[in-house]
Amino acid sequence: MNKLSPLFALLSLAALPALADDGAVGMMPDGSTDMYVGLAIASRLSSVDDHEPSMALRPLLQVQWSNGIFVSASGVVGMHLSHTPGVEYGPLLLDSNGREPGDNRRLANTHSIKGSWDVGGFYNYYLGWRVRLLTSAAYDTSAHGLAGSVGLQKTLAPLAPHHTITFSAGATLGGGAVMRERYEVFGAYRPSGGVMAVNAGANWNWELSSRWLINTAVSAQRLGDAPAASPVVGRRNVVTWSSGLAYRF
Repeated sequence: MNKLSPLFALLSLAALPALADDGAVGMMPDGSTDMYVGLAIASRLSSVDDHEPSMALRPLLQVQWSNGIFVSASGVVGMHLSHTPGVEYGPLLLDSNGREPGDNRRLANTHSIKGSWDVGGFYNYYLGWRVRLLTSAAYDTSAHGLAGSVGLQKTLAPLAPHHTITFSAGATLGGGAVMRERYEVFGAYRPSGGVMAVNAGANWNWELSSRWLINTAVSAQRLGDAPAASPVVGRRNVVTWSSGLAYRF
């Protein structure tokens, strides 16, 4: 399985109902918690898969405390340090998938990847018109290299009561060490650093009540030239979707 990039992890978090979309992270009452939990049906596919997309259940979970710490089931742990409206920044821990060469026939003669936590940070800035600039950088503790991401997120004006639609797009960059760990084939292919992927996605939140909500999301990924040329890659373009029901506490 491909290792999650910082951008994919952050977009997974951003695609779910935002807990503080208006930059009011520091305004939660002391000791309070904002949390929702649920379950979603999601398609499962990666660039190294030869089979058609399959279906799987995955948890929906997002928690944020008044001190700025947040946790997501997408494998993101972080902390908002800014109290300035329109600006978000802080440290991140990003969980990532491991893999072994024997996991898939395409992975023969490739690197093993440890499923370890990556360490980094994020900086988001609200540009106005419901547009947010998303950036992140992380040190890949398995590859011993750097990866970064940049993206834009646009929330549409409400089209109907209790409905929120958000679009996002971005790109992920990887240093040579990160690229080689994921896409090198010994004796056959050795990529250099560059663009790992470009991404676009859409998210629809429907609040059924003050407690219950439905989240539906679709995302598209197109690998950069260097990853796409690797023998381990079976498809350059990957589209996935999910839809689930969550309860907000």
